[in-house]
Amino acid sequence: MNGLEFKKAEPEDAEKIYCLFKETVDKYEDISSIPYEYDEIMNWARRKINKFIGEYARIYKDGALCGYYRFHLDKDEYELDDFYLFEGYRGQGIGSAVLEKCLNEADKPVYLYVFKQNEGAVRLYNKFGFEVREDLGTRYIMERRL
Repeated sequence: MNGLEFKKAEPEDAEKIYCLFKETVDKYEDISSIPYEYDEIMNWARRKINKFIGEYARIYKDGALCGYYRFHLDKDEYELDDFYLFEGYRGQGIGSAVLEKCLNEADKPVYLYVFKQNEGAVRLYNKFGFEVREDLGTRYIMERRL
């Protein structure tokens, strides 16, 4: 996709990524169904984002920041983690371009977590050959094998 650029995230991006995480959990998670406290989830997420901020990428379209993602090797497979696009940039092919970029870089299977109710994301991942590996209740672990 023309006009897309990727840059390394900086420590000041951690709060924005955390807010996107929180927005997604608040929208799709059934908090009453999880065995731990909401605050524990939020604290875990904040620690994870801060710890790995150097592995996150900023996504730009035509010079404007439009989202973030983290793509990293986890043992013998890659994980696409915390993949977020800001509201005004969804449905423009940016998600497909990021997925294509990640899959082209991967020489091992790729997995991700996605909320079942996030039907647009599930459709996108299916389009790229991801299949449900595990049903976690409100979320799936989806994978794409080589």
